[in-house]
Amino acid sequence: MLFLVDYENVGNTGMKGCHYLNETDQVIVFYSEAKKNMERRFLEAVTDTGCVFEVCKLCKNGKNALDFYIVSKLGELFGKGYEGIAVIVSRDNGFQAARDYWDKRAEHRRRVLLAACIEDGIVSSNENSDRTKELKKQRENLTIGGFFADYTEKTRRKSVVKKLFDGTTYEGMTEQIQKIVEIEKKPRIIYLNCLHTFGRDEGLEIYNRMKACGEL
Repeated sequence: MLFLVDYENVGNTGMKGCHYLNETDQVIVFYSEAKKNMERRFLEAVTDTGCVFEVCKLCKNGKNALDFYIVSKLGELFGKGYEGIAVIVSRDNGFQAARDYWDKRAEHRRRVLLAACIEDGIVSSNENSDRTKELKKQRENLTIGGFFADYTEKTRRKSVVKKLFDGTTYEGMTEQIQKIVEIEKKPRIIYLNCLHTFGRDEGLEIYNRMKACGEL
């Protein structure tokens, strides 16, 4: 994916989600002397992802000058043969015209998205990728009460597992045991997962301890 960041418009908030970039992405940050600083965490996160990273500083101030830079660069890259999804990261509604042109008027249609931040652009792309699935999961709306109830139950079960295996040869395995309990509540599946994770003998002993305690 191609990300053209109108940094003068979005600032640091536009870089949200930049750690989800990868080596197949290209990011170009357009900025001016008036807004030339970015938080270190975003600059380092972008370069750590391995994406193609560029910056473009405005030469001369003028009304909408940076916007013209962005649409010019977009046309340049499409003209050179880029056929992937392009995301203009900006809150400026004027870029809608650029999207409409490439979607409806251009001889060779191209997909251009508008987003307030990099994360929004990835989600809007609907690409079939792990990062899109992960972001959609992270952005899922949950009821606060329901989440807290699950959290409370998870904490209780964690405490039970810890007490159950403290002082035994399995006390160093409590994190693995806890994960098994969290993944599945059905006794049959817990039993099979214990055997798969710890082997027949140890797995059976661990399962029988949990079954006998009656609190899981």
